[in-house]
Amino acid sequence: MITAAISGFLMGGTLIIAVGAQNSFLIEQSLKRQWAGLFVTLFIVSDAIAISFGAMGFGLLLQQHPTLVAATKWSGVIFLLWLALNKLKASMANDAMLIALSKHKIPFHRALLTALGVTWLNPHFYIDTVLLMGNLAGQWQQQKWWFVIGAILASVVWFIGLSGLTSKCAKWMERPKFWRWFNRINALVLGAIGVQLTTL
Repeated sequence: MITAAISGFLMGGTLIIAVGAQNSFLIEQSLKRQWAGLFVTLFIVSDAIAISFGAMGFGLLLQQHPTLVAATKWSGVIFLLWLALNKLKASMANDAMLIALSKHKIPFHRALLTALGVTWLNPHFYIDTVLLMGNLAGQWQQQKWWFVIGAILASVVWFIGLSGLTSKCAKWMERPKFWRWFNRINALVLGAIGVQLTTL
């Protein structure tokens, strides 16, 4: 029981760190102190739902519908490349505009749609949670739900920790140079994920 939960925690933590689009979005919202707590909750709940579905065998069902998988994949590619382009454009703004953008509070509905997009339109999310974590959970048979609990706990620790740490660093990150490079790195990460998805 404890071994299954620890295994779920370690595997879940490893995979969550790799979902770059979610992490980069949460870091930005935490730096700006805009609804970070809500998005932490959204990402944790999303992970819990996806991992639980995987443990119930939905991964096999998903593999039987390649058209749906392909549609999700290309929607994710377009969405992530669009986000990357916007971050690149933002990095080219002058210093005054960069500071203004860093303090600008985007509409809640737009932020929520972006958060949902970097999660549910990201094929990596399905591969890591529904498919991979679901298959690993199945190997524990009677103890698979302890594995799932461990994986969800990893999500809780990671997202709360990432947001909390980033928020505490926000006061030292109010320089144009920081936001210029943050946007460039963000664009690189999102663009790389989008391009990588085309090969899946």
